Formats: sequence, structure tokens, C-alpha cells
Amino acid sequence: MNQIALPFDIDGEAEDSDYIITEANKWVHEQLQNWQLWPHYTGILVGPEGAGKTAMAAQFLAHSGGSIEDDAAQCADDALFHRWNIANEEKTPLLLVSRQPVAEWGIKLPDLKSRLAASHMMELGAPDQPMIEGLLQKYFVRRGMSISEDAIRFLGKRMERSYPNIQLLARNMDQLASARKKPITLAIARSAWMQLQDIDDNVSTEADDMTGAK
Repeated sequence: MNQIALPFDIDGEAEDSDYIITEANKWVHEQLQNWQLWPHYTGILVGPEGAGKTAMAAQFLAHSGGSIEDDAAQCADDALFHRWNIANEEKTPLLLVSRQPVAEWGIKLPDLKSRLAASHMMELGAPDQPMIEGLLQKYFVRRGMSISEDAIRFLGKRMERSYPNIQLLARNMDQLASARKKPITLAIARSAWMQLQDIDDNVSTEADDMTGAK
């Protein structure tokens, strides 16, 4: 089943509990569905901004009857320790969500470190081409705009595979199409992509100037 929705939030649109499933996140999706197999009933979901963590956590919450801790890296050690113990004792699943890997949470409590190490780790990586194409298409559907298939394919094959990049390109195309009062065509997609390359080149040039690189 191919579920279509938007794992990132643009223009204040709330994330929903449905999301695209591709090879980029299929394993994590399956692990969230099979929470009964998690050791100690605690799972840790890590991934970059915009990767769909909130949407996946919402669906997990709806189907498991468990609980989540959003931005777990900011949670106090004693609070995480207490919640982990409750999940283990009561056999009710707990999902800890974070952008940062556990090693960067700054955990001081040794017993909590060992408990987190024994939990089920799930990590979302970079989007693949089907994910990129699906996200772009969904964004413009939500905006009531059309985007041509050749524009989607053009970007899916060329753009940097990162969720922030998808957001930036979507906004660029939105602005160009609105200014020209046209649907998203291959020409607009190419212009937006080239603008992004100019930004990247300028950033690289500025960095070289600062470091003295030639």
C-alpha cells in the first residue's frame, strides 16, 4: 500500500498521521507497526527535520495505545528513566522521538544510558527519488496547484536528497509559479533548481574566502 501525505510542514500546514512509504522509510514503518517485538517496549525514532517523524509517531500512537516523548533529547534524565521503567513494567510501548542520535542527548545518568542502549533503535535517512517526487506532488496538491510529471522527474533525478532541500525547492517553485501566474512546468522547476544551485555555489565561495581556499 502506498500512503501519500506530506512529512514536512510548509505554510503552517499541520502534519497528519498519513505519510508516503518508500524504501527510504519502509523498514521504520514496519518496526513501528510491530512494536510488540521491541525489547523492553521502548523504541527510539531518530531522523532529520522534515523526515516525517511527527506523522509516524502520530500513527504509532493511534494504533498502539502507547505514548510518545517528542524531542526526547530535551527531556530530563530522571523523567526519561521513569517513563522507560513504566513502559517496561506495564508492557505499554513508549516511543522516544528526536532529531539527534542518542549519543548527542547529553545523558548523564548511567542507568538511563544502559536502558536506552537496550531499546529498539529506528533511524530515518535521506529521502529516495520516489519520496522526493511524492512529497513535491503532495505539496502542490494541497496548495491547489498542478505540477507536471516531467517537472517532478527532473527534480527527483537532480536535486540533493535532503528534506530541507525539498522544502526550499517547493517554496521556490511556488513563488515562481505565483509570480508568473502559471502551473508548475518543467521550465519553472528548472529555474527553481538553478536558483538553489546558485545559493549553494555562493555559500561555497564565501566559505572558501573565509578559509583562504583556492
